[in-house]
Amino acid sequence: MVNKSEKDQNLPKNAGEIIFNKLLMGLNDSAEAVIDLFHPNTTVEFPYASSLGTTPKMNFEEWYNYLKGGLPSMPNIKYDSIRVYQVDEQTYWTEVYGETRIPTTGQLYQQNWVMYFTLKEGLINFYREYWDPYAVVNAFGNGDLEAVKAVFNTVEK
Repeated sequence: MVNKSEKDQNLPKNAGEIIFNKLLMGLNDSAEAVIDLFHPNTTVEFPYASSLGTTPKMNFEEWYNYLKGGLPSMPNIKYDSIRVYQVDEQTYWTEVYGETRIPTTGQLYQQNWVMYFTLKEGLINFYREYWDPYAVVNAFGNGDLEAVKAVFNTVEK
């Protein structure tokens, strides 16, 4: 799925491209498929998440709970414009566009993501994801921030 020129199609993929493609497939499968790609000591960061009531920094268990709440609400994401940039042997930046129809609102969710991650022992050890919070509120909550919090398991208890 990584964008390459036609002549580069036969080049072997690096570890970052492989794991990123697995991550995109996992996001359309299940929280378990995603979490299996992450190191147990992982840190996941969403720098813009606090504007939506989500903690901007999660450990493995918090990440898993977030995925369990959110993934069923965005089925069959169609990805395009996938790019993976290798910084060094264990560090990568990626870009991807995705869209899906949100079942509960009927809204089309369109998002451009930029992700930064590092690998350890073949798993994602650190993951940071940048995205547009406005697109999330609009698609998942029809403009209602509290509805978005409920979707992603971030409602205050």
